[in-house]
Amino acid sequence: MRDVRKDKNFLYTQSSIVTFMQCPLKFRYRYFDGLYGSDDETLKGSFEKGNKFHLLAERYFKEIDTDVNYIKEKELKELFEKLKEKYPIEANCRYFSEYEIRENAEKIRLMARYDLIILKPNGRVQIVDFKTNKRKISKKSIEESLQTKIYLYLLKENYKSVFENIRKIKNIEMIYYQTEYSEENFTVKYDDELHEKNKSFLSETIENIEVFNFDEYEKKEVNHCKVCEFKNFCWKNKKSVDDTLYL
Repeated sequence: MRDVRKDKNFLYTQSSIVTFMQCPLKFRYRYFDGLYGSDDETLKGSFEKGNKFHLLAERYFKEIDTDVNYIKEKELKELFEKLKEKYPIEANCRYFSEYEIRENAEKIRLMARYDLIILKPNGRVQIVDFKTNKRKISKKSIEESLQTKIYLYLLKENYKSVFENIRKIKNIEMIYYQTEYSEENFTVKYDDELHEKNKSFLSETIENIEVFNFDEYEKKEVNHCKVCEFKNFCWKNKKSVDDTLYL
C-alpha cells in the first residue's frame, strides 16, 4: 500500500478531497490501493453522454471543425446547438478549453481541469463548467460547493501563468451551465475577501487529510455506504459497524 500523501508530486483534486470527506476508507481504497470500479450501467451511460458533450465543446472552443451532421444522437446535437447559441465565439475573447491548472505549494497542493475559461476584454474572466446530468442544481449548492472554491481559488492564485501579459484580472466569476436547463444557470462572483477565505479553507482541509491516521480510524456506516463502489467488500456484515475490513 502506497501512501500518496508522502509523494510531494501528488496533487489533490476536487474528486480526491470529496472522496475523503465522504469516507476516509474510500479515499484509502482509491488512492492508496488504486481500486476503482462501478457496476451501475445508468451511471456509465450518463458519463458517456457527458464525455461526448465535453469533447464537442472542446473542439468548438478550440475552433476545430465540428460538423453537427456527424452527430448521430439527436439529443446531443440539440444540446450542442444550444451551447453555440449561448456562447458564440467572439474575436475579442480568448478561450481556454479543457485547461489544467496546478499548484504545488507548501500548504496547498491542488490540480483542477477546467471545462472552459474565457478571458474577456479589460481582464474580465469567466469560468464555465458544464453540467450534463438531468438533476437541477441550486444556487446555494454551487456557492458552497468544493468545486467552486477550488476552481476560483486556483485561477485567481495562478492567473499569471495562464494568461500571458495580463498583470491583473478583475470581475472573475464562475458560471454553471446546465445543458438540460440552459436558461437556468447560476453565476458565482469572486473577490479578494472570498479568495482569502477559500485559501484558508483549502489549506486547512488538505492539512487535515495529510495528518489523518487511517490506522486509528473507527469504521462507521454512513448513508454513502449504500451507493459506494466498495460496499460489497468493505462490510462483512452490513448490520454491524464493528466488523473488520477486508484489506
